[in-house]
Amino acid sequence: MPTKKQLDGLNYRQAQKRNSEKFNSLSRIEQKQLRQQGYKNLGWDNVRKSWNILLSFVPLSTIDFTSFAIKKAENQYQRAKQSGELLEVLKAGKKVISSLKLKYQ
Repeated sequence: MPTKKQLDGLNYRQAQKRNSEKFNSLSRIEQKQLRQQGYKNLGWDNVRKSWNILLSFVPLSTIDFTSFAIKKAENQYQRAKQSGELLEVLKAGKKVISSLKLKYQ
């Protein structure tokens, strides 16, 4: 079974969404500058390269990894609840608690 590609523990769609959210929070001028540096958020290699471009452009402290982790964990929890599988709900709940600990430590 092939291993899935990941970037910072995120799959393709999650990494792409993180890039888009950060990119869209920038001004039009900043977005244009990033595109000139090669920002293109389509295709796995481009998503990875675009994240590196964002990191070099935006100070690391302004990228809120904790809020992103909390949002990701909460989404997983909601999907697990909808599936009705108790074990998945418990695992997802544990991830929510772990991500909240990051914020409040």
